[in-house]
Amino acid sequence: MSEPVIEDSYQISMQNIRHHSQHIHLGIEILFVIRGEIEVMVNQDSYHLAENDLMLINANDVHTVKGHEDNVVLLLQIPLHSIEQHYPDIHVCYFDCRSSKEDNGLYILFDQIRQLLAEILIAHYQEQDGSELEINSQIFKLVTLLIRNFKTTHLGQNRFNEMKDERIRDILTFIEKNYRKQMSFEEIAKRQYLSLYYLSRYFKQAVGVSFSQYVKQIRLKSAVHELLYTDHNIMKVSLNNGFPNVKAFNKAFKEMYNQTPAEYRGLHKKEPFQEVNNISEQYTLVNSPHFLIELSKYISQKDQSVKVKESGVSAVHINLPQEPVLVRDKAKRLLVIGQLEYALNEEVQAELKLIQEQLHFEYAYFTNLFSKTFTTIDPLLQIGGPYYKIDALFNEFQRLGLIPFISVEIEKEVVSCPDYIKMLDEFLQHAVSYFGDAFVGKWQFELVFSEWDTARTFYQQYFHTVKKRASTAKVGVQVPFSLEKGLSGPITEFLKQMDQIDLVCFSCNPNEQVDFTDMDNSSFKGVKDYIKKSCIELKAKLLSAGLAGTPIYLTNWNTLYGNTVNLSGTFFRSALIFKDMLDVLKEISGLGFWIDTHSLEKSNMDNENIAMNGIALLYYYQIKRPAFFNMQLIAKIGLEILAEGEDFVLTKGKQGYQLAIYNNSYVNPTYSVEGFFLRSLTKEKKIMISGLPSGIYQIRKHILDRNNGAFYFNWLNLNQQYIYDQEIITYLKQRAYPDLQIYEENIDSDLFLQSTLTLNAIHLFEIKPLG
Repeated sequence: MSEPVIEDSYQISMQNIRHHSQHIHLGIEILFVIRGEIEVMVNQDSYHLAENDLMLINANDVHTVKGHEDNVVLLLQIPLHSIEQHYPDIHVCYFDCRSSKEDNGLYILFDQIRQLLAEILIAHYQEQDGSELEINSQIFKLVTLLIRNFKTTHLGQNRFNEMKDERIRDILTFIEKNYRKQMSFEEIAKRQYLSLYYLSRYFKQAVGVSFSQYVKQIRLKSAVHELLYTDHNIMKVSLNNGFPNVKAFNKAFKEMYNQTPAEYRGLHKKEPFQEVNNISEQYTLVNSPHFLIELSKYISQKDQSVKVKESGVSAVHINLPQEPVLVRDKAKRLLVIGQLEYALNEEVQAELKLIQEQLHFEYAYFTNLFSKTFTTIDPLLQIGGPYYKIDALFNEFQRLGLIPFISVEIEKEVVSCPDYIKMLDEFLQHAVSYFGDAFVGKWQFELVFSEWDTARTFYQQYFHTVKKRASTAKVGVQVPFSLEKGLSGPITEFLKQMDQIDLVCFSCNPNEQVDFTDMDNSSFKGVKDYIKKSCIELKAKLLSAGLAGTPIYLTNWNTLYGNTVNLSGTFFRSALIFKDMLDVLKEISGLGFWIDTHSLEKSNMDNENIAMNGIALLYYYQIKRPAFFNMQLIAKIGLEILAEGEDFVLTKGKQGYQLAIYNNSYVNPTYSVEGFFLRSLTKEKKIMISGLPSGIYQIRKHILDRNNGAFYFNWLNLNQQYIYDQEIITYLKQRAYPDLQIYEENIDSDLFLQSTLTLNAIHLFEIKPLG
């Protein structure tokens, strides 16, 4: 009768299978159908595998294999203990790896597995010098690929995974891996540097049962499995599962199941096993060189295969919660123009119109309100008054739905404080008369100081002048702030002294912390969450200064980028922008985006200090950048956050549910010109959403990646140095757009979604109920 043999090393073979009766392995088994068809029954679930199909069977899964005539199947068995010393968590891994699953989208990864299996088998049969080293190397590659791409995590279902305390997770993992051995409470306490009394209370409070009860439950669960699916005698079952003797096993079993192990087995025993190696198993080993030659076809595309990818859980199960975990506020968005006079540029006006028609920003953010451009009066326009050009621009802002957000760079714009305050008062008096209280009352003002010791007097005069003419308008300051330096003493003192600050603005650029000459890729991961951490830290500083709850605006910011013109094009970074937006909009009141840096630079070559080191929405000729499409996608996401992870967010809005998944990669941008490295960062993501109301849904999948939404790569394909004619412009506008896939799904409860994401790609699923 068969039993779960403890394999000492890997087992690999090609077989013609007619029938493998019920059996289990203490390691993982991979079946790869080279020819024909087989039926596999795993834990009462049946699967049909045809030619080229792969399937992984997990350790301790009961399975049966029945084959149609003339099949050839490659089988690889990998014992867990051979992996354990390098990856201790292998015993608590569950892999969901089956190529015949519908719409799995993992063809690249499965091709890699097929290639590794073929290489292992060929090396096994060739038996050259060093073959065992080669084989074990390939097996470790295979297991690493499985861990990083097929390991499944359940959110909201498994209490073990919900444990937030790292210490208790470590204890439970230790028990899971060692319950078959003799294990003492004293040993656990010693490992955790805790007293027995404290650990006893701590464990029961966290898990709900005592240590001894928990270990007993784990052991009994495993013992029941062995009773049902092997013919081991009762003594062997008890010793295999950590019980010191049969007496202790019988006592524990009867307490749990009200029966002895023998009685339980007699009532519930499954069909008897047959010996694995007995000829009645009805399989024949295949040693034909013909099939070895046939296997080589899986290695022929070796150079094109994708290597083991970045570490990360590839499968997530989400149970829809009754209530959202967070309801975020709708943040304001600032459209950064630069100096106000740039808005007189015809191209900039066309860009403002385009952005407002499709993205609907709230504020137009600019500097230099009283530029000489506006104060110089054309004799022909004197009848319009001294503010004629400003009135025309603000009229256009109002028509587009934009509210002025006026930044004043004191050292650059203010020559005489009294003269400037007088000019401000006259302008505001005119503005209220011309535009009305309602519009001017929405304006926002930001003062930018370089010297803070003398800032208080001017700020107070400015504040009172604005409030005198428009009491509901907001006035605040921009503060120089960074994670490394915090807020300086003079700024902190200024903030504490002032009780008339309506808003605070700041800038944040993580690239200032990066040495782009450093080729060590790991150093670039330091910018991850830099902007989010900056927002949180600034809020804490403002709290200590007495400004809790003051609106914060991040007016100028960036993600990791390429530090040359070419790299800034090749280093696609939409997921970085998207993730930073999601994170910071939970912390602050508003975020700034530039309209178009290039046309402004081109039109103002002689101008100094055109500070446009931010995220831009457009390129030349109103060609949309990926950031533009980022804004469109994030606008589709609901305000109710139902679940969130490192690389996904599930939300709910008026139109149904939205799932955004992203492959945010913080790597050296220099590597973005190397094709193999980019392919190695491709990521598979599987999401199972449970608890959706039954019905028919329309699924809209938006794909924003290097090939769908980035004009730069389409432009490169044209082999053109410049964009100079209307045909090329029209072509790029049409080609540079996210992909959209639409289909319908009849959902009973569970929805399975899957994507292959290239470097910094974003995939957004809109899940809309129909009817």
